[in-house]
Amino acid sequence: MRARTARSLLPLAAVLAALLSLTPAVAAAQTPTAAATSPIRRMADGKPDLQGYFNPQAPGANFGLEVHTAEFGIPAGKGFIVDPSDGKLPMQEWAKAEKQSRVRPERGYDDPAAHCFPNGLPRSMYTGGFQILQPPGYVVLLFQGDTGPSYRIIALDGRPHAPERVHLWQGDSVGHWEGDTLVVETTNLNGKAWLNQAGEIVSYQEKVVERLTPIDGNTINYRATITDPVVYTRPWSIAYSLTRSQDELLEVACREDNDDLEHLKQVKEAAAKDASAQPGRQGR
Repeated sequence: MRARTARSLLPLAAVLAALLSLTPAVAAAQTPTAAATSPIRRMADGKPDLQGYFNPQAPGANFGLEVHTAEFGIPAGKGFIVDPSDGKLPMQEWAKAEKQSRVRPERGYDDPAAHCFPNGLPRSMYTGGFQILQPPGYVVLLFQGDTGPSYRIIALDGRPHAPERVHLWQGDSVGHWEGDTLVVETTNLNGKAWLNQAGEIVSYQEKVVERLTPIDGNTINYRATITDPVVYTRPWSIAYSLTRSQDELLEVACREDNDDLEHLKQVKEAAAKDASAQPGRQGR
């Protein structure tokens, strides 16, 4: 696990100043997850009130979205792909080869998360708990994930996406309501993030459409559909639930100079040295 040190969340300027006034105080001590059944909470305008702390019920997704057996550094997992029905990522042939390369121990250093960059989408949504806030005209997500604090600001005012030349780690998100479902479309991703530690792939042409549907006051059904014609032969979807928690976000930071990164660097350098010593073998 990467070393961390306590510190305050990164400032989000005026946005967070406004948001903090919306958040009710929560006891500092950790308490059990809220009961499963209660009415859907509502804002003054009748839209669902999604605010609160949530935990993704997606254990193992950060080690692979498909059903997978244990490999070096990767525990077995049950998979979260609901489309295609076979539960497999519809990868192009080059992407299959790249994914297999990323599983090698020396490629762990190449995961941007090891260098404390934001996780991108949809990885940010299953690597740890997060908080949802709903100031007027927006939905804001604050993450405590394994790369340290990050956030998403989702505009609900019908604005267009950022210009195509703009590429961001978390992309550009705009949303709207379809009944009780919050639909969020994210474009302008930079294609540098990995989907998980197993090295599953996205590119700069990735587009993500998320649907967050509350089914009671403490549970949200989450579904994300990913379209990326550079990597995949067709769109695919993942789904799982988000459950309300009474815990607060931990104020943690990812330090790029931590011991884990130094170890990954040593593994990468050793593999390159070994490859250069063997004629005809190419290292990465």
